[in-house]
Amino acid sequence: MKKYLLIIVCCLAAQLTPLLYRAVFNYNEYFIYPSFLSHTLLIVPIFILFHLKNRFTKTFLTFWILWLHLGELKILNYYSINPYYISMDEGCIIYNLFLIAMSIGMLLYDVNHTIPPITPEQAEKGRPLLNDLTWFEYPLLLFPLIWFIDFFRNVGYIPIFSGSDVTEKMYHINYGYVYNFGFFNCVSSLLLYDRFLKSSRKSEKIVWLSMTILAILITSIDSKRLFLLISIASIFFYEKIMAGKFTINLRSVGMVFGAAILYISLQNLRLGSSAASQFAREGLPMGVEFREYIRAVNEFKPGEIPGYDLTASTLANLINSAILNIAGINKIDLVMKDSAMTFMTLFDPDNIMGIRTGLISELYFAYDFYGLIIMLVFGYMVSYVAYAMLAAQMKSNMLLLIVIFSLLMLTAFGQSSVTAGSLCVLFYLHLVIRWARPTRYTNDEDSLDREGEPFDKHPMESPDLTYPVR
Repeated sequence: MKKYLLIIVCCLAAQLTPLLYRAVFNYNEYFIYPSFLSHTLLIVPIFILFHLKNRFTKTFLTFWILWLHLGELKILNYYSINPYYISMDEGCIIYNLFLIAMSIGMLLYDVNHTIPPITPEQAEKGRPLLNDLTWFEYPLLLFPLIWFIDFFRNVGYIPIFSGSDVTEKMYHINYGYVYNFGFFNCVSSLLLYDRFLKSSRKSEKIVWLSMTILAILITSIDSKRLFLLISIASIFFYEKIMAGKFTINLRSVGMVFGAAILYISLQNLRLGSSAASQFAREGLPMGVEFREYIRAVNEFKPGEIPGYDLTASTLANLINSAILNIAGINKIDLVMKDSAMTFMTLFDPDNIMGIRTGLISELYFAYDFYGLIIMLVFGYMVSYVAYAMLAAQMKSNMLLLIVIFSLLMLTAFGQSSVTAGSLCVLFYLHLVIRWARPTRYTNDEDSLDREGEPFDKHPMESPDLTYPVR
């Protein structure tokens, strides 16, 4: 009864949000607001949200719902600064239809699977994992430092500390070879935080936490923020899984606010001395991707954006350039067909920076409403990854799945070519981990119980079992 009361309250809140917007912003132009119809569609994902068993998929879906509202606030706030025509309703309806498809896909997987149970001992000490990384953990712990040294050696300075606007030049700097594997920093940050959790002495905890924060900051010295957000989201989810329960505490709230502050601060640093005037022009510093998606919906139909080819650009980033070269295909030519490069001059011919509009925007403009089928499959895969995280017994599998889950969650405002490239890099890392893994883990992996008591065959005193110290 309590659950259904909460569903009704949330649905009413979603339904009444357009009225709240009108009361707060008080614009006379009707087209700037979302309609009641667009928010009525939210009833379906909200209903599904309360019926998902897995709290990680719940969080995923909640984030995508909140992204809609953040984007709407961005547009309304921006309109007071630059009141050009922007009609929100059609884009919101499309977004919510795709959101419905994703939530149905999540539910289809969720209803047929159960969450692996947690024993009282695991709830007390934390979830145990087989540490199959062994010696390879040390290169991963050091990777952010290696990446930073190679970055500085090639670039010669740290862009965000240059004191000038580096937005235009950041995509045209020669960063070196190691830079291409920067997504590994997300895994390294997670490993460093794991060391923080397992440390028993306060001094050790301070050291490992400081190194974690440093590694997270290193991910954004090129002034790009996606990997920073993925690192923080991964740490958030990892802590919940290792604790054996998903609760919101002060540390969780601190991570969310920390991510928001870093996101905004890095925007300031990236803009340098022009930051004040830029914020005066842009208003709310988050949600610009949703605004650009709405602008595209206002002016274009699916298939009308010149040069845009989501299939080709995504596959190009999934396949190694050496393989494409053998086939006589230039990878760069295909990558240039992604949303970032083809959308960037739609509203500003002089834009050379690229632009993100989110996965829903990409699917709609590439495949029209046939993209709903892909969105349903996407939701199914999100649920699959969420359950796989909870069932993982090998430490490496747990880490990689959490990073993938965080990457997929942030596709709400990301781009598929980056997602595909990141998954490709993680696949390389997975192969290296498999190669470096001692044979005893490879031999035992298939015999491990996958149904919730994964460590019956391994004595609790085994040095290969790792726990976070709580």
